[in-house]
Amino acid sequence: MKLSSKTHYGLMACHILGQNYNKNLVSATMLESKIGVSSKYIEKIMRTLTNRNIIDANRGANGGYFLKREPKDISVGEIVRALEDDMEIIECVKSNKKCKCCPSQAVWQKLYDGINELLDGITLQQVIDGSLVQK
Repeated sequence: MKLSSKTHYGLMACHILGQNYNKNLVSATMLESKIGVSSKYIEKIMRTLTNRNIIDANRGANGGYFLKREPKDISVGEIVRALEDDMEIIECVKSNKKCKCCPSQAVWQKLYDGINELLDGITLQQVIDGSLVQK
């Protein structure tokens, strides 16, 4: 399974916003330069994160983006699901129904549950602190 670049850049953007939590608003221009993507792509990512109540924005000359909650209260899973259409691996997994569409549905459900459990167990604060680095 391969996650989209949108998710990669979205997590990077949230990392930057988390580093600036309760300090400064982060402009789209700053995100563009730090992440290295176009303004239109950043705007699309940030709009998705805004719609999912992870971030918000203030408009105007001194405007910018900010996290709606503390980084310790935002899971990586929440960010990833916002940007990856809820991580739906296969249609019958998200429906939470025992379908008879294929004999391997239980495999996909276990994978989906495991991925989400892992990502939900990681907070944005842990990413910012670098506490997930294996030595």
